[in-house]
Amino acid sequence: MESNLLNEFLDNPLVLPKSKLEAFLAPYLGLRPASQVTIPAELPKGVEMGQRIDEEVKPHLMKLQSVTDMQARALGVQVLKKMLEQQFEAIVEGSDAYKAYYRWAEELGLRNNQIKVRPTVHELYLFKEKGTGGRIRKLMNNREKIRRKTQRRPGADVDPIRFAYPEEYDEKWLLRNGEVLGYPDCCVKSYARDRVNSVNVETRAARQLIDTLKETEVDTHVYFTGFFFPCSPQCENALSKGHLWADAFSELDPRLSGLYERVLLMNTELVLRQPELISKYMSQFKKGN
Repeated sequence: MESNLLNEFLDNPLVLPKSKLEAFLAPYLGLRPASQVTIPAELPKGVEMGQRIDEEVKPHLMKLQSVTDMQARALGVQVLKKMLEQQFEAIVEGSDAYKAYYRWAEELGLRNNQIKVRPTVHELYLFKEKGTGGRIRKLMNNREKIRRKTQRRPGADVDPIRFAYPEEYDEKWLLRNGEVLGYPDCCVKSYARDRVNSVNVETRAARQLIDTLKETEVDTHVYFTGFFFPCSPQCENALSKGHLWADAFSELDPRLSGLYERVLLMNTELVLRQPELISKYMSQFKKGN
């Protein structure tokens, strides 16, 4: 990469430092097949964007909650979804940060695939190889099939979380998703097995880290990318990837060493905080917020 282009990229305030490394440079350097960015959560001021959307549709939502006629309510839900999509387009897709992510994907020669998960939540996949795009499309098509099947016949044991994200409990889908995102096989298998067996992965990972820290130091390279939960805080395969990433970033530009060290610390702290964050989210989910 030309130094001028790299300097401009690293100096750009519209792309978060964490995204610069994990989402852009990791696939650019061939460290992972693809990366995933949750939009707008992983954009600068993404939380504020979400809050603005909520405020815009809040009056309609309040009216909808008072509607008792099932047909009128169903129509109101469709109107609400359309409003949410319109606000997402105006507030998120119209933002400079959103445009910057696409601009830098093009500058770095990365392909992209944006998937709508919900009206106001999208996933942006960044990758180099055309074949990876095909794998992602197949993966997302399978996710839609899993979701439609669950929606048609949810079953008595399907709680609100399983109903909204049934793919998170489908072992084959999880294994393929982990492979596309470049996670170690042992960690992906552990994650999938835990999910299928209703083990809270986030709590498991946090507890493992806490217990390990009581006895010894933990090499933060094991948490080489965000929202990744290794099979163990001492997993050799995850550590190997973390050090490989660190070496590749340092070779590209020495300035990236310190930046990556800070990102690793952020990822480690996030693992510790995940049970709290998940609990808070699920509480809101159950209230229908």
